[in-house]
Amino acid sequence: MTRVVFTELLGGGVFTVGDDLDPSSLEPVGNGRLGGPSGPAVDVTGAVLVADLEGDAVALAEHGGGWQHFGTPGVGVGELHRPTAAAFLPAGRLVVLDSGNRRLVVVDDVSGAGWTTYGHPGLSPSEGGFVDPRGLAVDASGRMWVSDPGAHRLTRVNSPAGDGWVEIGLPAAAHPPIPYGLGARGDGVVLVDAGNARLLVLEGDGTTSASVDLADGTWVSPSFVASVGGNLVVGDAVANELRLLEPVAGSFVTVAVLRGSPPDVLQPLFDSLGGVGS
Repeated sequence: MTRVVFTELLGGGVFTVGDDLDPSSLEPVGNGRLGGPSGPAVDVTGAVLVADLEGDAVALAEHGGGWQHFGTPGVGVGELHRPTAAAFLPAGRLVVLDSGNRRLVVVDDVSGAGWTTYGHPGLSPSEGGFVDPRGLAVDASGRMWVSDPGAHRLTRVNSPAGDGWVEIGLPAAAHPPIPYGLGARGDGVVLVDAGNARLLVLEGDGTTSASVDLADGTWVSPSFVASVGGNLVVGDAVANELRLLEPVAGSFVTVAVLRGSPPDVLQPLFDSLGGVGS
C-alpha cells in the first residue's frame, strides 16, 4: 500500500496513512513532535522528510526511525529561515524551500553536505526571484516546481543551478491566481489555486489537463495536495480533513475523507494541517 504523509502545523506531529485514508492505517512518524512541520515528502523506502517552519530546519526520519535534523536560523551556509517545504531529488539528494530566505537549498543528505542554493528575493517577477514561495514539488524528471502566491505565479527549474527557469502560465480565471499547495504528478504537478478555488492538473510542458472546482460549497479552505497513483489527496486546512479524490469523466470526485479533531480535544486524532505529501 502506498503511504501518504501529512503534518500538524500546531500540534507538531507527522503521520503517514494508507492511500485509501483508512483511519486504522494512521501511524506517527519519528520519535517526537516538531516545532512546526510543513511541506512533507516520503520516498520509496518510507523515509519521511519535512520542513520545520518554526525550528528553521529540516527533519528526516528513516522508516521506523527517529528524527535527524539539519539547519540553524540564519541566511548563510547551513542556515535556514522559516522553510515551508522539502522534497527528495534523484540520487537521494534533498531540496528545501527556504521560504524566509526566498531560495531553494539543495544538499546531499541530512548532514547538509554539498550545500547549494538557487534564488533570491524578487519584488518583481524576475528570473530566479521569489516573493513568498510556499509549495515545492519534484517531478519524475527531477525538475523543481515552486508555487509563489506572493508573486501570483508557478515556476519550474531544471536543476539546482537554476537552468531552464520558466514561469508556467495558468488558465484564465475570474481572479488573479494564487498558486499554493503543490504536488508532483509524473512529469507534471497538481496545484491548488487558492485565488480561484480550483485544483489544476498540469502536464510536464505546463499545459492544464484537468481543472476541479473547489467552490462547490463542500470545502472550507483547500490548501495542500498530493498525487497518489491516479488519485489525489487534498488537505483542507480549516476543516482539518484529508479527502481522497478519484478521476471520473475528466474530473475528480471525493471517495473518502479522513477528518481530524479540533485542537482543544484532550487527545486529538490530528489538528491544524500543515501539509500533505506522497
